[in-house]
Amino acid sequence: MHNFKIAIGILLIILLGSCNSNDDQDQQYDFLLTCYENYYLNYDIEITPALDDFEQELIAEGHLKDDSGRSYKELLNYLKENNYFKTPLKKIDFENEILYKTPSNIAKCGISVFGLDSTNIAQTAYFKAERKIAETLENNEEISVNFIFDVYSKELSNENLEKPFVKQSILVFFYRWYFQSKYDRDIPIDINESTEENNSNS
Repeated sequence: MHNFKIAIGILLIILLGSCNSNDDQDQQYDFLLTCYENYYLNYDIEITPALDDFEQELIAEGHLKDDSGRSYKELLNYLKENNYFKTPLKKIDFENEILYKTPSNIAKCGISVFGLDSTNIAQTAYFKAERKIAETLENNEEISVNFIFDVYSKELSNENLEKPFVKQSILVFFYRWYFQSKYDRDIPIDINESTEENNSNS
């Protein structure tokens, strides 16, 4: 019985430590999200509403089933196996700042403005994925976008993908690749085929 109580006690400590760790990670993501939003406010872009609207467009076109992490994971898995978003691609109004402006160092903002610990930031799932991508890029002249989608798919759980900061970061990447899929692809979209598909989905 004594050993049983010790085992239960150890289990509780592990579970509580895990909960605190998750809470800490969520808090870090909240601060980093503020840094992200403030960066785009410098360009008069309210990034969160803009990406919320884009998410709804992805759902309406069938790229996402809903706003769940599971649905994001399914889209990541699709894109790691395919070169582009599937048609229809109806969106035409893109913000240049979202397409081409990227915060140079969100982690640095979190550290300097909110006093976050760089080691803790590095241990978050999102920044582990970013580090893996960066390390691969250092050792290769170029990497495929399919590889990036694969890393995100493997490193980020469904739960991770529902964290606002992580979701927003992935949505920006989707936003840029959607634009690429529509306007800068090896085989251009057949306008007639796209129109017919759009009409059939109306």
